[in-house]
Amino acid sequence: MKRLFAAMMAGMFYAGPASAQDIAPPEACEPGAPHPSAPEEIEQFAFLIGDYTINLHAWREGHWSPPKPGVTARWNGWYGLEGMAVVDEWYNPDPAQDADSPRGINVRMYDPEAEEWDMMWVATSGRQVQDLRAKMIDGVLTMWQVYPERPDFKATFHIDDEDHWSRISYVKDDGGEWVKQYKLAATRIPCAE
Repeated sequence: MKRLFAAMMAGMFYAGPASAQDIAPPEACEPGAPHPSAPEEIEQFAFLIGDYTINLHAWREGHWSPPKPGVTARWNGWYGLEGMAVVDEWYNPDPAQDADSPRGINVRMYDPEAEEWDMMWVATSGRQVQDLRAKMIDGVLTMWQVYPERPDFKATFHIDDEDHWSRISYVKDDGGEWVKQYKLAATRIPCAE
């Protein structure tokens, strides 16, 4: 799993430059809405709703690296299961750059009894379902992987504003401490007029 994630990130980080015309506008800006019976926590992942370009930054010597010029990946989300879940897709790179790009899909549902998110991720590159969890820890939406077991991984989500958010991935160092590894920085793609 580590190799798969590292290969995915390396491919994204070293992808060729893209120009503005390589960004396909969203086909439709109809992301749905939360179901009236959905847990109020569904709003914790509402920042994923929409269409985003993604730039990768690596943590190097206490700072984030600059992004490689151009769009490197795409992430989009909507309310699924009639508003009971958040569904999001990942493309690396943006399909406007490569119609056969690797891709994956995630379904996120909040479990009120466990007070955490249950998530299932599957991608064309690995074709294995990954079972993930997330919950608010000290005010930060934090995600980890349950299956296949991956105890040395966690990620946190950070919302900058309504058009920008990021996901920061961490790994454990030799001393067992969490250290930053990558930041996926998202910028909303405006809907086509």
